[in-house]
Amino acid sequence: MRGIALPVYVPSFFSAIAQNAVQILLPLYALEIGGGAALAAAVVGLRGAGTMLGDVPAGMLVTRIGDRGVMIAGLLAVTFATVAAALATEATLLSFAALGFGAGVGVWLLARMSFITDTVRLEQRGRVISVMAGLQRAGALVGPLIAGIGAEALGYRTVFAAAAVLFAVSLVLVLIFASPAPRLPHTAGHVRLAQVVSTHRHTFTTAGSVMVILMFLRAGRLLMIPLVGATIGLSAAEIGIVFSLSAAVDMVMFYPAGLILDHLGRRWALAPAMLLLGAGLALLPFADGFWGFAAAGVLAGLGNGFGTGIFMTLGGDLSPERGRGEFLGVWRLVGDLGAAVGPFIMGSVAQWASLAVACAGSGAMALVGVALLVATVPETLHRRATMERAPP
Repeated sequence: MRGIALPVYVPSFFSAIAQNAVQILLPLYALEIGGGAALAAAVVGLRGAGTMLGDVPAGMLVTRIGDRGVMIAGLLAVTFATVAAALATEATLLSFAALGFGAGVGVWLLARMSFITDTVRLEQRGRVISVMAGLQRAGALVGPLIAGIGAEALGYRTVFAAAAVLFAVSLVLVLIFASPAPRLPHTAGHVRLAQVVSTHRHTFTTAGSVMVILMFLRAGRLLMIPLVGATIGLSAAEIGIVFSLSAAVDMVMFYPAGLILDHLGRRWALAPAMLLLGAGLALLPFADGFWGFAAAGVLAGLGNGFGTGIFMTLGGDLSPERGRGEFLGVWRLVGDLGAAVGPFIMGSVAQWASLAVACAGSGAMALVGVALLVATVPETLHRRATMERAPP
């Protein structure tokens, strides 16, 4: 595990701080340069769309040029996109920067996971991934706090530039310390993507729909906290503090969420995640000051914490032995669809109705998601355990 500290852990921590700083600043900067709620939502949505668009090409590139090369490409993309955001003075360039940023983040995350899979032994992989999740949540705690205070004291452009430097440092560490991972030959488990979609269309339309709603709510948290905070007159520093408080609760829930997943079941983690996320978003417009706003943000963070790891855990449970990689690729695209479309929908509702209506709609979506979960998604923990105990 120490062998991946410099090529993976340290770059991941630096990039997590920068990534979470940029994520909170993008919608606030859209408002700063004269855009309304619709532009702020579009910027967040384009970031999600970029991640979705980067999924399949990143997977193809990993098989062609290897994990290290794709990690480098992803970090280059986020560095240049963050510099572009710092230089943006109007909506068009900021929108392209958000799209490129999302694509770069998606490429970096996919290649990093592939790198870990190829270089870490199976019996150590769980611990390595747990550390990765902890570093990501630490970045979500530190990044927004630094971004909010820095934007107020030094300006948005300075903070974007600092984030670009952190991405560049991560890039240098990968260039120096990441050795090309050995690529395993493709096996007979490879199947056509269209066949995977056809065979598992029921899973994608049922459990996949629940994942779309979960990612919709997660994207709503990233969008609505800055928008509502700015609307009720909070400063960028205060909004950054609320984000960090929300992230702190999220981080604390990491271990309990894992226990729930592995002992009670997947649905016992997923249902509270959606309900608490929806409740936190629905309560945001009722806040009339910092503490009420912070309480709603923390509630949403608690919900996000309950859902730690659920997306890929449930996808792994439902995936077949043959064609697992293709299945998980489609599964990720399904989730990213919710993250990409959610901000556009919520931003449009906020623009044509109000932020309160958009937040209330998010709460209603959470109820729909729980209903779909109960009605259509089986508990996979016990089914998977039974399959693993069955004799060959």
